[in-house]
Formats: sequence, C-alpha cells, structure tokens
Amino acid sequence: MKEIARVMLGKKAVSNVVSAVILTGVVIALSLAVFSWSESRAQDYSSEYGDTVDAETAKLKEKLAFEYVYYACTGDLSVYLLNYGTIDDIEVKTVYVYDSGGALCCAPFVGPHLYAFQSWEEISTLDRGEEGRLVLELSASLLNGYYNVRVVTERGATFDTNFVVTCTD
Repeated sequence: MKEIARVMLGKKAVSNVVSAVILTGVVIALSLAVFSWSESRAQDYSSEYGDTVDAETAKLKEKLAFEYVYYACTGDLSVYLLNYGTIDDIEVKTVYVYDSGGALCCAPFVGPHLYAFQSWEEISTLDRGEEGRLVLELSASLLNGYYNVRVVTERGATFDTNFVVTCTD
C-alpha cells in the first residue's frame, strides 16, 4: 500500500505526466498556428496568381491595327487605330515616335487624346470593332525618312508600325 501511495503521490511521476501534457499542447498549438498561416499564404498566392493570369489574358486579347499613319509637314502626326481584338476598353497610355535608328524623336506622349474616327469627339477607350485616331503635335518637325510609332495600352500591350515622311519645300 505504501508503494501505491508513494507512486500516486510521488512528484516525479506527476511532473513527467504534466510536462508531457504541456509539451503535447504546445506542439498542437504551434502546428495549428503554422497550418493556419500557411493556409492564409496559400490563399493569398492563389488570389494573386488568379489576378495576374486575368490581367495577362486581357492583355493578350488586345489587338490594335494601324489603319493609317499620316504626318503633316506642319508637325502633326495622325495615327488611325482599329480595335480588332476580343476585349473592350482599350485605353492608350503612351505613344512613342522613333527614327529609323531607334532614337526617340520627341518626348513620349503620355495619355494622348483619342478621338472618334471621323470627328473631334474625344473618347477614352476603344471597344471591339471601334475605330479611333490619335493626333499628336510633335515638338520638332521630322525630316524625310522612315519612322516608327509605338502605342502602349493601359494593360501593357505594345503595338508598332512604320511610316515614311516625304515633305517637300
């Protein structure tokens, strides 16, 4: 009986059990915290991935055709565009004009005015099948030669075309 009482009331046996229970509780609590954190990060990454895929898909659906590029020897450059892609709301963000050597001819046109095809009505975006034009006032007149126009959309798609300047005095 004394031995049973000693085992039941002995501090060594109780301290081992208590320490094992505390250690098990700490391990379970930490594993739940790590699992919760990793689940949260996985959801964040999944959401970011989905947003990135959607944005890249929208960018790939953008298709702009250059119908006509006209340079008036007074310094105005008219660029006629057609949205033949499968997405609406194409917004022109920046337009660059390069010479045949690849050097910029003037400062980039950020947020240029976009007009309806045959009017001076300003529009903000091109929908599917819609035509529009950009009228750019170049700071310096272009010499006779080959030039390149690059249009960059709000989604980041780029479109290039070439044109020839032949001004006579």
